[in-house]
Amino acid sequence: MMFLRTILGAAAVLAAAPALAETPTVAGSLDLSRRIVASSGTVGEASAGYVRVVNASSAPDQLMSVTCTCASRVEFHHIRRSATGVSMDADPVWDVPAQGRLDVRPGSDLHLMLIDFDPALAVDGQVLLTLAFREAGEVQAGFALTADSRASWAAFD
Repeated sequence: MMFLRTILGAAAVLAAAPALAETPTVAGSLDLSRRIVASSGTVGEASAGYVRVVNASSAPDQLMSVTCTCASRVEFHHIRRSATGVSMDADPVWDVPAQGRLDVRPGSDLHLMLIDFDPALAVDGQVLLTLAFREAGEVQAGFALTADSRASWAAFD
């Protein structure tokens, strides 16, 4: 059974082309775009998720949590570099500045970490995540699976 789930997960990743066109997702004054999850297609892996959140409001907001049925939990990871080394910590929330944006992008210090991710649960190359914001509330959004997160992020340019 595990072998079949791994094969199905790999097929879902391979079938997912870079997300050049995505369904617009809005929560209040927030626009969510460039929604991708990097995955090798292996069941049970920890996979990184990325998103751009643009806030058109004059008031700030906060990303409070992310959940999905495709992972046992989702954490907000922050890579911190110092003279003594590098650490990866879990942040409790992420700020979305007023009239600004939160960029959780490949190569940055931030990523969503999907723990025990199951790519076989993807439908049409996407997994559904629920993002909860302090002011804007909850919104569900499709995140495209990709084997190359940097290329997929750049494909939006």
